[in-house]
Amino acid sequence: MVNSKDNVIPLKANKPSVDNSKLRDAALKEPVHKPVEQLPRGLQAVHLLLSKVLQQGMSQFFNQADDALFERAELAGSNLEQNSFFEAMRTLRMAKANLAQSMFEALRKAFVELQNTSASNVAAIDIYGDHDLFADDVALVSEDDLEEEVAVKAMVSAHKQQHQQSLDHLWRRCFYLLGRQGEDHIERLPCDAHKLVTCFAAQLDGLAVAIKIKILLLKIFERSVLQQFANAYSLLNQRMAQQGVLPDLQRQISRERRAKLNTRRTRVRADTKVQGHALGELHELITDEDALIPTLNSKVEENVLSSQHITQLLENFQHQVNAPLQSQQDARALSEKLSALIQSQGQVSQLDRNIINLVHMLFEYIWEDPNLAAPMRAVLSRMQIPLLKVALADAAFLQAGSHPARQLLNEMARCALGWQESDDAEKRKQDTLLEQLELIVQRVQNEFVEDVTLFTELHHQLKKFLDREQRRAELVAQRTVDQVRGEALNAQAKAAVEQVLGKTCKDLPNVAQALLKQAWSRVLQMVYLKQGAESVAWSEKLDLAEQLANIVRDSAQRNNEAELTLLVRKMEADLADVGLDSFQSRGWFEAVENHVRDQKPRQQVSLDLDEACSVSAKSEPLDLPNLKSQAEVAPASEQDSADEHKVARESLAPSDYAMRQARRLSQGAWLQWKNESEVQRCRLAAILPSVGRYVFVDRQGKKVMELNLDELAWSIKDEKLRVLNDGQLFDRALQTVIGDMRRRRS
Repeated sequence: MVNSKDNVIPLKANKPSVDNSKLRDAALKEPVHKPVEQLPRGLQAVHLLLSKVLQQGMSQFFNQADDALFERAELAGSNLEQNSFFEAMRTLRMAKANLAQSMFEALRKAFVELQNTSASNVAAIDIYGDHDLFADDVALVSEDDLEEEVAVKAMVSAHKQQHQQSLDHLWRRCFYLLGRQGEDHIERLPCDAHKLVTCFAAQLDGLAVAIKIKILLLKIFERSVLQQFANAYSLLNQRMAQQGVLPDLQRQISRERRAKLNTRRTRVRADTKVQGHALGELHELITDEDALIPTLNSKVEENVLSSQHITQLLENFQHQVNAPLQSQQDARALSEKLSALIQSQGQVSQLDRNIINLVHMLFEYIWEDPNLAAPMRAVLSRMQIPLLKVALADAAFLQAGSHPARQLLNEMARCALGWQESDDAEKRKQDTLLEQLELIVQRVQNEFVEDVTLFTELHHQLKKFLDREQRRAELVAQRTVDQVRGEALNAQAKAAVEQVLGKTCKDLPNVAQALLKQAWSRVLQMVYLKQGAESVAWSEKLDLAEQLANIVRDSAQRNNEAELTLLVRKMEADLADVGLDSFQSRGWFEAVENHVRDQKPRQQVSLDLDEACSVSAKSEPLDLPNLKSQAEVAPASEQDSADEHKVARESLAPSDYAMRQARRLSQGAWLQWKNESEVQRCRLAAILPSVGRYVFVDRQGKKVMELNLDELAWSIKDEKLRVLNDGQLFDRALQTVIGDMRRRRS
């Protein structure tokens, strides 16, 4: 078995050849444009063009697949893997003719089936419904089949989503040419992506290639064949429109949508209960003091404005307002102008009055929301008039959390949560998030009339932008967390080493303390970090330190020079492993050796500690600043300890609300730190239980601060740190508005 790249069979400069080379382009040279005579001539022309598109796509696929398989073989890590790619390349070349012909036949068959007026085949290909998935179903599918199914589903879904409008228009025109026969279902479109991909995947099953190669070929099929079809959709629609096939299709679709919208609006207004609990309760709670639009005068009912009339007034009013809102006072003044304009045109029905008043109060809440910075509140408040138009036209806006307009507003508020205005004017100009939100608001104001799909499009656009921003921020945050973790573990290791060496170095001369505390401590720290304090290696290194200490202590009573020499050799090797310079290490050891030699029992005169240091210094140049005495080290440690006790505070009780809130914080929570005049928004990037640290970063992932649990709890208790509410903005606003009115009524 080969496991190393060194043992892979060397590749030749040219790709391996296949004996049956004449098959290389045979499939693509055969006539594949045989017309489907049963179909109208217009659809025959569509079939002809799509057949040519498929021919170009398949030619591109075979070229790209050949290159990709050869490159993968060249980079293979073993002979077995390399052979699998070469075999797949050979198999694909041999099966080229059959594979291409099968795809052409599948496309032609799809056109033939257009004559079939039944839609039984439509249900069979619908794999995108929201069906429940049970464990028993999964058990019946192998891992390879499941992986292939997921890949196919993702590929088809992405293609349809990206080209939804072009496909819809193409099917409408094809259905028109059919004389509107059969069920009007877009899945009947002959170039449906699911039909093409599943047909191709079935052909690959017959080649018996490995699943990873099959997935690779499916990806290449997507980039070549499906992309060729995508390029053809617009061309086909353009040609068909020019030849008189539904030339005003877009206008027709707009009329259909308007008709559906009016039908839904009529149905909604027949029963105001469908506006949901919020409007029903609002009708009972609201007073004219709260309202933007006062109660309807029951004596003057002949001049009640329709919802369409109010929407048109809003449209005109919106285009007249150009100045951005700077404060809540500006927003209130704007709302009062709007109210005066509506009332000048006539009376407002009870239902529309409730809608207008509720939306007004929701945006009043947004202006007062402390979770958002003032510039972000100003941006979101510009959505008031467009969303009021949505609420008047679509009852689901106030009732369903899944409404596209509500989802967009909530997403905008969520991403604005951690935003903080920069003090630097240049950075403010380069603020991509604020710029993105302003562009979205501008598009809503300029483009929204009645089609809520605009909000879906903008929501997807914002999500893509945020995904890119988040990936970048997460990379920075991960580096920050890793650094904090490393620093904390180093500090932990250092403290553990200082504690054990403090006992070992007791009553030792300065030269021995210098060796253990400045040199051997690095060995102990490395072992602590890699293997921990419970490891055998940790015990062994501590034992060497104890041996050195015992030799130095006993040097005045017995001759142990040989024992010291053996110990020094062991310790020198370990010091070299942690990267200490051998010359520097030798200086420390010679100082200890000189001290032990001078303490031999036959020597009558004993040198004191200061003389031992001077003797070691004369024997060979040493880095004297590193040889700090115990007397120099101890006072500093005592001072540090004293300072620590001055700053430290008692731990809060577990039942204290601040401690409970600190313990409940989860990764990803947003908070606001306020210290004197400084305000900083930060996110809890990581909780590190091993070192007892909470790491906070800003929106870009840069570290803001790190706290332990007690510091975090005290910061919350002292109101220096406030947890921001990251719940859905619209829902929070709705609950708060209704709650405030309930309290006033009670």
